[in-house]
Amino acid sequence: MAPSLVKPPGGRSATPSSAGYVLGLLFVGNLLNFYDRALPSVVLEPIKNEFGLDDTQVGILASAFVLVAALAGVPLGRLADRIPRATVAGWGLFVWSAFTAAGGVLTTFWGFFASRVGVGVGESSYAPATGSLLSDLYPSERRSRAHSLFMLGFPIGTLLAFVTAGGLAVAFDSWRAPFLIAAVPGFVVALLVLRIREPERGAADPARLDAPAPHRGRRQSLRSLMKVRSLYGMLLAFAGYNFAAYAIGTFLTPVLQRYYGLSLVSAGLVGGIVVGVTGLIGLVAGGRVLDQAARKSPEARVRVAALSLLGAAVFSFAGLIAGQGALWWLVVFLSLGYLLGIVYLAAAVPVVSDVIRPEQRSGALGLLFAVGYLLGGAGGPILVGVLSDALAAGSASATEASAQGLRTALMISVPLAFAVAAAGMLLAARFVRADRDAMLSPQNTP
Repeated sequence: MAPSLVKPPGGRSATPSSAGYVLGLLFVGNLLNFYDRALPSVVLEPIKNEFGLDDTQVGILASAFVLVAALAGVPLGRLADRIPRATVAGWGLFVWSAFTAAGGVLTTFWGFFASRVGVGVGESSYAPATGSLLSDLYPSERRSRAHSLFMLGFPIGTLLAFVTAGGLAVAFDSWRAPFLIAAVPGFVVALLVLRIREPERGAADPARLDAPAPHRGRRQSLRSLMKVRSLYGMLLAFAGYNFAAYAIGTFLTPVLQRYYGLSLVSAGLVGGIVVGVTGLIGLVAGGRVLDQAARKSPEARVRVAALSLLGAAVFSFAGLIAGQGALWWLVVFLSLGYLLGIVYLAAAVPVVSDVIRPEQRSGALGLLFAVGYLLGGAGGPILVGVLSDALAAGSASATEASAQGLRTALMISVPLAFAVAAAGMLLAARFVRADRDAMLSPQNTP
């Protein structure tokens, strides 16, 4: 049975089903996380028109919160290794909800830019803290499935944003309305997350990890992480995946409007199918397949994720070459690519938990997310925006050039980024067994 995790009202003892409750609650918070992230992408064209932005500036705006999340993720991850993880995650959720609401009331570009920076600070706390917490709820051979359920917040939250944000903007005659509405449930869920009672760190790991390693300070702790060779491959994979995912998330709706001529609402619905429905399928199926692979060997889970990323590179290229008269081709093949790519997310945190000691996991996950967001999540929108503007420059027809430039930029960058992520996972697979054995060794203390 799961350990007592939830602090119920009135001081009563927690029920044995509390682990499922915690997973469900953290999932809802993650759904709000990705809903709030996706909002600017869905209403990007109205934002661009109001502030008079080009695609490079749009890319910088989309990357604002990612850059801050990358910088804040490491210290907040290390903080979650020292204080209750629910405290870090709950207050982070409260902060990003407040800044999401601020984005709906601030009327200048720099004010809106600052609100996205604030969202990045809040959201940077959530993944490292909750990833470590989930690893103490489930053993290694069940972590991919549990984390895939948690990560369903990504496709479902993104799908809800694509499906609802455009309609809300039209209904209220303002692109700001979705930002104000989205903040309300965030405050409620934050209060519930703050009431979680956590399991002991390492509670779901083998018995020989029950005794915590001695604390030796920040420098030696970081040095011990750098000795985990599979972590380098994971860093490369997370950067590549985030580059592709954030490039698609930022520019899919604009390319559907510019190149394929769809309205804001129609583009949001089609985008929701590509990144929402297929992401949902990919995570549910991927979690099961990855856990089955993990029962065979530690590296099998990593190799399955690498093959999925290779498939994502092939299918995303096949979809993005679709011409203006073949929207269905784009939807089918880009959806397949996105489905295969998102399988990786069900492997990332479990693989880190397989090779990093419990008392260092939040910090290691903070490092993983920091590098991934800095090089991938921030780099993707910026570089695609720069490439789009460069390809569109000098054309007689600005409208047609903008459409063609953005489509070509995505066609070049997204498949390449997925391929880089696959290479990172193959690199990690070479070392994951040895790193896990070293982590389980009683002599290996940071």
